Amino acid sequence: MFKKYGYRYGPGYYHHVRHYHGYRPWRPTTGEASQEAPPDKSATGAEVVANKSAIKGLVPVYFATNRVVTGGPGLELSQISYARSTTNTFGYVTVSIPIVHKMGEVETPESWFGIRQAEDDRKHFRIQKLNRLSREEFAAAIANPADSLMLFVHGYNVAFSDAAFKAAQIAFDANYKGRVMMYSWPSKGGWKDYDYDRESALFAPDGLFELLQLIKKEGKVSRIIVVAHSLGSEVVLGALQQAALSQMTLGITELIFAAPDVDRDLYLQRANQIKAAAGAVTLYASSTDLALLASMKKAQSKSRMGFVTNSGPTLVPGIETIDVSAVGSEMFALNHSTYSTSRAVLDDIGRIISSSAHIKPPQRTPTLRSMPDDSNTTYWMYPY
Repeated sequence: MFKKYGYRYGPGYYHHVRHYHGYRPWRPTTGEASQEAPPDKSATGAEVVANKSAIKGLVPVYFATNRVVTGGPGLELSQISYARSTTNTFGYVTVSIPIVHKMGEVETPESWFGIRQAEDDRKHFRIQKLNRLSREEFAAAIANPADSLMLFVHGYNVAFSDAAFKAAQIAFDANYKGRVMMYSWPSKGGWKDYDYDRESALFAPDGLFELLQLIKKEGKVSRIIVVAHSLGSEVVLGALQQAALSQMTLGITELIFAAPDVDRDLYLQRANQIKAAAGAVTLYASSTDLALLASMKKAQSKSRMGFVTNSGPTLVPGIETIDVSAVGSEMFALNHSTYSTSRAVLDDIGRIISSSAHIKPPQRTPTLRSMPDDSNTTYWMYPY
């Protein structure tokens, strides 16, 4: 069915182009429910499409969400709300990457004077399929002991569709070939709604803990990578605490905290739980992250774990901390998505999630500087 050809996507990035001879056009409306089966187990990771001029690639993203989802067995985006549910809904989306895609960006329609630009496959990330799965169908679909799985937990001010786009973008730009999954907790998706989102982040760990248990016990995935961004790190910490209290081993291989919006004291208190939950832990922090600076002032916190103060980042022995201040990107306002917009940081994350075993920061990214020096390294930083 598939014929593979080598294809280069930018320096150092390789994908496989797959010509699908049974191609049928996708539906023109975003989020329309589909009755098709989950993606075939061989169709994992970021796939480059050569037979559709509008689209550069497709990324299937499995999801679990504790957002309230209304309606019957079908599913549309309008049914997925920001209200909080005590149970998870499972499914998958297929995200298309536009032909104009630039590394580090999630191209979405712009708005002028309240009028939103029409969606276009050529120009924008789009959801081409959206399916609800039962828990049993979901568990069967992800089960593959030989596979790796990247679970993305989004941060503050992120709608369900935007979380799917971000998970797909990270996987595509990092050339990740394993399964892609997201846990979408009930963020309200507005920049003025931080207080609501923070309460939702405190509510969400139950659902994430359930998902992590499912991945471990029923998915039996050999390599589990968790990427938590911003306030999503609070959700992850809550789930790890539940695992520790129940003496449950989750089998996380790599745990990545990107700009974690977590109080310094809380993180330090949970440090042993964090290190016990994963084979390796990486934390990206920045001194240019204005969103975390605002969060820190709002909470009257000494610091957030993702913020680098004048005295440097907050360090935890056994957790590999990387100062990314020098590669802060202006593509996203407030410099809060450097981990997914900077080519340098994406390269580093790509090496983490695509490696079969953990590689120390200076070995996988030689440009990183050891701080304070090579013989007394406590953290790493990108040089200015």
